[in-house]
Amino acid sequence: MTSADDLSSRMSQTQAVAQSFGRRARDYTRHAQLQQHSARTLAAFLHEHGGLPAGPVVEIGCGTGLLTELLHEPGRPYLATDLSPEMLEQCRSRLGDQRQGLSFAVLDGQTAAFAAQPAAPPSAIVSNLTCQWFADPVAGLARLARQTPLLAFSVPLAGSFPEWEAAFADLGRSSGLLPLPDERSVLAALEDLAPRRLVQRVEERPQHFPSAKAFADSFRLIGADQPRQGYTPAPIRPVLRRFASGLDATVRILYCLVMRDGL
Repeated sequence: MTSADDLSSRMSQTQAVAQSFGRRARDYTRHAQLQQHSARTLAAFLHEHGGLPAGPVVEIGCGTGLLTELLHEPGRPYLATDLSPEMLEQCRSRLGDQRQGLSFAVLDGQTAAFAAQPAAPPSAIVSNLTCQWFADPVAGLARLARQTPLLAFSVPLAGSFPEWEAAFADLGRSSGLLPLPDERSVLAALEDLAPRRLVQRVEERPQHFPSAKAFADSFRLIGADQPRQGYTPAPIRPVLRRFASGLDATVRILYCLVMRDGL
């Protein structure tokens, strides 16, 4: 594949992700239980370690505002961004009229260059369960960290949903779930960004679903059901039978603060 083909493929995938989430924007908040949990956990983790520094904040992948409403303080400049205009409109309708200092922009976080903007660079960039959608999550997180004194994020990790993956492995197949970033690779890339320090924790959170369909619906109902690139759908009746009585699926989430020395 040529570099032009690769760029076209990435742009197409980015558009597909935006459209998938956009179609589910109206009902996202009602179904995004894991995202609500991780937003609360990330906000608490940030508070435990000193909170947000003074100055403007940019949020990457704000969705309908689950993290936004926890972090934005009235009067503080806070730019909520998302790939999906429909998601952004839901965030605006939920929070915008009540929040002085809150603004909105359609933005692809993996290509954002805040130093090139006329506004003051952000004192903090925050993101909740978003960067796994980047073409290269590890490089994308490092790129964001270089642009701000504080990057605070959560991201699901490789090794999540082992129960589901094992069911497909027993069939000699791979599931269509999105490949997730490796914990060691993420931390190694961020630790190389001197002069910065990291504070992190990993949560292993089991979730119970009454059936395999309910597990799949937990992705579909929020628009997070874009399969990995190259995946060819195939019948999954053996998987449905295996989990007919329920499924306990464990997600691994990294919560991380990348702080410039002196914060």
